[in-house]
Amino acid sequence: MDCQTAICNYLKEHHNGKGNAVYSRELERRFSLNGRTLRRIISTLRRDGKPICSGIHGYYYAETRDEVDAFSCFRTRVIRISNERLKVNISVRSEEPVSVSIRINLK
Repeated sequence: MDCQTAICNYLKEHHNGKGNAVYSRELERRFSLNGRTLRRIISTLRRDGKPICSGIHGYYYAETRDEVDAFSCFRTRVIRISNERLKVNISVRSEEPVSVSIRINLK
């Protein structure tokens, strides 16, 4: 069994529902992963349609549609806020073609 399937099965069996969330550090330890790899696996599972949610208490396999909807709504707000922080408006008025180079440094 690959790690992705193992994590999904583990969450579904042991951390079903928001009240049974598990902290990412526990998943990292249990599956011998670093945080970045775990987040990548969780993202892949979500893209594949697995109802894996997260909150301040960790990751969990959604038990109800309401849990999925609440998580999706929260995630949409976070993405919107992030996009607003990175919003760039550029206006160039010229009769001639203009080459523009943009460099963004995130801190």
